[in-house]
Amino acid sequence: MTREQITTDYDVQSGIIRSCGTFEGEAIYVPFYWDAYLNGFADGDDGHTLTFRITPEDRAMFPEIPSRKRVIRLVQRDDGFVCEV
Repeated sequence: MTREQITTDYDVQSGIIRSCGTFEGEAIYVPFYWDAYLNGFADGDDGHTLTFRITPEDRAMFPEIPSRKRVIRLVQRDDGFVCEV
């Protein structure tokens, strides 16, 4: 999934997804990492939290990722929403 696909599929305002649904209220890059997980590319999965190392390519595609972050952590809540933790 690319940034272009995300902005086509979701209403994104100021780097936040405003469309109702799974990623509502999350950063623009959350669907990118969720898609990576669905395709078997999570760097870590403890059964609850998914972990992804941030690459230079990720930062180039998503400048919204805070520079101090080294990893992205996602969880899927019981209601189906996917959230960064």
